[in-house]
Amino acid sequence: MLLNVKTAYSLLNSTVNIRKYLQKAKQNGYNAIGIADENVMHGAVEFYQECLKYNIKPLIGLTIEMEGLVRQDKQFPFIVYAKSYEGYGLLMKVSRRLNQQPVPVKEIWQLLKEQENHLVLISAGRSGELEQALIHDDLVWANQILDYWRDALGEQNIYMGVPIYPYNPLEIDNILTFCRQANLPLVINQLVNTIQQEDAFSLKVLQAIGANEQLDISLRNIRGGHYIYHESELKNLYTEAGLEFVISETEQLIEQLNVNIPLEQQWLPKYLAPHNLSSDNYLKQLTLDSLKAHGYQNETVYLDRLKHELQVIQQMGFSDYFLIVWDILSYCHENKIRVGPGRGSAAGSLVSYLLQITLVDPIEYDLLFERFLNPERYNMPDIDIDIPDNKRDIVLKYIEKKYGHEQVAQICTFGTFGAKQSIRDTLRVLGSDSKELKHWSNAIPKELDITLESAYTKSATLRDIVESSEVNRQKFQVALTIEGLPRHVSTHAAAVVISDFPIEEQVPVLDRPQQMLITQFAMADVEHMGLLKMDFLGLRNLKLLDDILTNLAKSEKVILEINNINMNDDQTLEIFRKADTNGVFQFESDGIRHVLRKLQPASFEDIVAVNALFRPGPMKQIDSFIRRKHGEEKIEYLHPLLEDILANTYGIIVYQEQVMQICQKMAGFSLGQADILRRAMGKKQADIMEKEREHFIEGAKQNGIDSSTAEKVYQYIYEFANYGFNRAHAVVYSTLAYQLAYLKVHYPLEFYQALLNNGRSNTTTSNQYIQEAKKRLKKIKSVDINTSLSDFSIHNSQIQVGFEAVKGMRKDLIQHIIDDRNLLGNYTDLLNFLRRLPNNYLKSEFVHPLIDSGAFDGFGYNRATLTHNLPKMIQSVEFSGQNINLFAEIEPKVTWIEEWSTSELLEKEQNVLGFNLAGHPLDDYQGYIEHNTNLNTLSAVFEMKPKQRIQVLVLVKEVRVIRTKNNDLMAFLKVNDVETDLELIVFPQQYQQYMGLIKENEVRMIDGQISLNKRGDKQIIVNHIKAIDLKQLEDRAIEVTKCYVKVSDFQEANSQIQKLKELALENPGPANIILVNDARQTWQFNSPYQISYGQRVQKEVKSLFGHNNVVFK
Repeated sequence: MLLNVKTAYSLLNSTVNIRKYLQKAKQNGYNAIGIADENVMHGAVEFYQECLKYNIKPLIGLTIEMEGLVRQDKQFPFIVYAKSYEGYGLLMKVSRRLNQQPVPVKEIWQLLKEQENHLVLISAGRSGELEQALIHDDLVWANQILDYWRDALGEQNIYMGVPIYPYNPLEIDNILTFCRQANLPLVINQLVNTIQQEDAFSLKVLQAIGANEQLDISLRNIRGGHYIYHESELKNLYTEAGLEFVISETEQLIEQLNVNIPLEQQWLPKYLAPHNLSSDNYLKQLTLDSLKAHGYQNETVYLDRLKHELQVIQQMGFSDYFLIVWDILSYCHENKIRVGPGRGSAAGSLVSYLLQITLVDPIEYDLLFERFLNPERYNMPDIDIDIPDNKRDIVLKYIEKKYGHEQVAQICTFGTFGAKQSIRDTLRVLGSDSKELKHWSNAIPKELDITLESAYTKSATLRDIVESSEVNRQKFQVALTIEGLPRHVSTHAAAVVISDFPIEEQVPVLDRPQQMLITQFAMADVEHMGLLKMDFLGLRNLKLLDDILTNLAKSEKVILEINNINMNDDQTLEIFRKADTNGVFQFESDGIRHVLRKLQPASFEDIVAVNALFRPGPMKQIDSFIRRKHGEEKIEYLHPLLEDILANTYGIIVYQEQVMQICQKMAGFSLGQADILRRAMGKKQADIMEKEREHFIEGAKQNGIDSSTAEKVYQYIYEFANYGFNRAHAVVYSTLAYQLAYLKVHYPLEFYQALLNNGRSNTTTSNQYIQEAKKRLKKIKSVDINTSLSDFSIHNSQIQVGFEAVKGMRKDLIQHIIDDRNLLGNYTDLLNFLRRLPNNYLKSEFVHPLIDSGAFDGFGYNRATLTHNLPKMIQSVEFSGQNINLFAEIEPKVTWIEEWSTSELLEKEQNVLGFNLAGHPLDDYQGYIEHNTNLNTLSAVFEMKPKQRIQVLVLVKEVRVIRTKNNDLMAFLKVNDVETDLELIVFPQQYQQYMGLIKENEVRMIDGQISLNKRGDKQIIVNHIKAIDLKQLEDRAIEVTKCYVKVSDFQEANSQIQKLKELALENPGPANIILVNDARQTWQFNSPYQISYGQRVQKEVKSLFGHNNVVFK
């Protein structure tokens, strides 16, 4: 009965969720219902499957909206329903073309004409072209439309749709008269775009969101008629209007609509093997050749495993699948596109390893094939491929070229209204200001995927807002109604479909200019249709790995085989023990670093275990795991057979594969049977678990194990199976993490260069990486107009900041600078740079950021001087143009200006780079620090015990204020003192006292005591905060004028002396450098080799010559 139903997939034009639609339809007595979304078929299979669940006949249609047949200046809708699976296929083709630009109207009508009695056409209601002709009493127009429809689809397949709401007797009389004269059957065509009558206002809001319009809140009490009536109520409405015959004609039409969509079939494409080999034989040949290349051709364990896997793959019909994946990965290897070591359970397959689909040996790491492909449970294999995120498009283009544009598609996904989004959009279209939006939004708890219903339960603030007025209750109800509805269509980050035949024969698709096709179905529905889906995930960390190895090949001429490194290198393991894991894949979070510090990994196996344990479920076992590793908790096994399986994890089940091995070893399960039990436990399938309990105990008894012990073991694996993690995935992702850590410790220069280039998009992370790189490498060269490239680069064995790090630098200006340097040589000074700039860049706004970044520091003028003189320099260049003689006459004289204070210099640098290289705000306080013996550095905290008092001078980097349960304010401060970052806690009493002094980017004296946070990390609880008056310090500061450096012999120390000179040029200041050798001879450097005396500079000089050999006076 319901034929004109628009679901939420008619984006922002319906509140009808398909699942709720079926629930309501069943409740309201329908045994056949339809959908006819506007130009799209996103919901067809989802709707079809839901109908089967509820034993309701699914009717699948499409609302086609395109230019009229007579009035071609307007868009008119009509509805087409499929009578068969062939008709459904035609709808998919029509839908694709409706979304092309421009819409190929003639081609669409040609498709409809070829339908051979597989489709019916129903007029769409008042907005349809036929109805508009009748409303305007234009029978010539009306008959033209009807004649065209009948000619296209056949007279027997054309119906007039009659809506009952809004009821207009005159219009219905006109329709009835026309239909009698034209012998045109009528059917029920009541529009449905809401589930219930009360949703009418929510629909208005949704449509306003789509149109980016505002809506008057006074409309909130409207009631609509476009909802799901009870079937008996709908029939009564037509009967009371004298249209009872329409009901029977509708029922007759529904009998003709019989679409059966074949689900869960498998449509694996065939791989064309060379030399007329079958796929099975070619796969066998490739793997045996690879086995020989690895030197395993005589190893029984490898031969037996390969034979078993090939047998299973061939029996299940998956040889083509493996060859397709192998072909794609071969293209990657041949074209130097790095692939990840693997992802997911595919790493448990020896065949995958031998084909270089995965890069870890499953036998070496005790990985199970049956966890990946179970011969006792038919499921498509699922091999996911990680590739560098900047190479993904190259791989996708290869796949498209290899298999054909029509046979390859990406998969769509839907962005939906989340809790906050639905609130914000609702309030925005109802005219709320930003203050009210923020008030509501802040009341929703910050939990991933939280729903409004859950937020209302958890947040007293939200409840207070909602219940404060009737209007707010209605706003909240609207947000509840639209929450979860699709808001826009986007592309799945990884998934690609490959087929032997045009994909649109099986799944509706959409065209995209110069891009791969995209399915109209989301992932789950594509898989239900049985198409081959593969995931190609662009992984940033894989690009990082690739960049490091590329940098290494360029700078050190080292070609490192990263897959052959020592996987138990102690220096690399020390990186994990220290939790020095910035830039290390999956080990960067504070939480996992805390686990690393407590665990102190002694092997790669420990790293794998941490990766597996640091997940929401398994986390509960971390403390016990750590205690057992350190001998603080006894390791016990319920049976000696468990020891071999659980020894690496100290008697705790960490991996799903361990569950399978226990079942196999104790109860004689095949690994296939064990995998079925593992899945049942993970999904809490009680019936299967109880059945397998008996099976397990009986099998254990046959192995000589008593029932009581078997019961205990079964209960043990039942309790822990749900927490177990896929070991294969943990091994391959830990391999990538380990490789990055290995490069960090052995090749830090290349590591940090790549890390800084890859981390630029996140300012906070980038700053952390910069500070760590400075600490580790001792020196990072700032931007230099003559040596910088676009990205961070390596210059004279140091990392050099690139031009792209400077905010506001345009790519075309960067390219001009590099090209100009290559053509004409280095710039000689700022004026020379300005003369060589094109006129469109000869503006202060392009040059100021370069000055503030330090790009012109090498020319002998300080930044304040360059900034002061820049306007007249630009003016003289503009005035003289290319006239060299004139320029020589009017060349401006440089006026020397005293350099900015350290804090001002650093602030300007921070503004353009996002980080500081010229110094640290504490440099200005160096004299005070040296004369105040009570001060500690933050690094001293880690050597001190809880409750010890400490006094530190720090820069406040970040302030986070929260409210306690008692509604008092307190704060968490992130502070730093050149080398070390730490968290400080300011409790309510101290916060109340010192809140005026707690400001970001300010230097403060902190007095407090050492404490441990919940993770066991050191922190400082603040007792007192004091501001230090820099002006007063300067007034009483003793000017440093000399830097004495003791060396044994001037000649022997030549390389260090040259570095000291470089340091002086980069950090000019008032101190004369005086060298003293063992013979008490002195050597004073001449200008310009005078040096500043900040804390950082002093530390660098002392690192060159030894702490006791340097004195600043």
